[in-house]
Amino acid sequence: MAAVTKYDDSKIKELLLYVAEQSVGDPHFGKTKLNKILYYIDFQAHGVLGEPVTGAEYQRRPYGPVPRQITRARCELEHTGEARLDSASRFGLRQDRLVAQRPADTAVFSAAEMNIIDDVLRALLGRNGVEVSEMSHREPAWNIAEDGETIPYCSVFLSSRPVTEHELRRGQEVFRMLAGASA
Repeated sequence: MAAVTKYDDSKIKELLLYVAEQSVGDPHFGKTKLNKILYYIDFQAHGVLGEPVTGAEYQRRPYGPVPRQITRARCELEHTGEARLDSASRFGLRQDRLVAQRPADTAVFSAAEMNIIDDVLRALLGRNGVEVSEMSHREPAWNIAEDGETIPYCSVFLSSRPVTEHELRRGQEVFRMLAGASA
């Protein structure tokens, strides 16, 4: 049975603000990149810490994973004046940028969560929305969900890397050992 992940509305809002703050100087920062940053933060945290930062539910969308709760959280931040959405034309396309209107309250995140958040931001710095979208499409999680379906957090443990001969032999040894122990 899969563990139940609890969604934290305050954490997603503070994460949105923090990512927006940290992305002020990034000309590639828009909604597509924001969605992927959140995805990588939550899935990395689940893989490393055993639980995601926000607990948002990610769905497979044409340009990559999108947290189902992002529109509501962003609209609430806009409604309260804590953030705004700026639109501009970039290379003939519309770019919507979330702009923080107050500093994020990073006290809601543990030190380990902040390390993951900052690591993901550094890893994606300089990449545009198309690049991060294509990166997310190479994730094994992308291949197990259909458009609109939820991407399970446990998919972070999947790998698309081929199994080496050494790993295959070791797996067979362990199987024989365990099969012999249960006989």
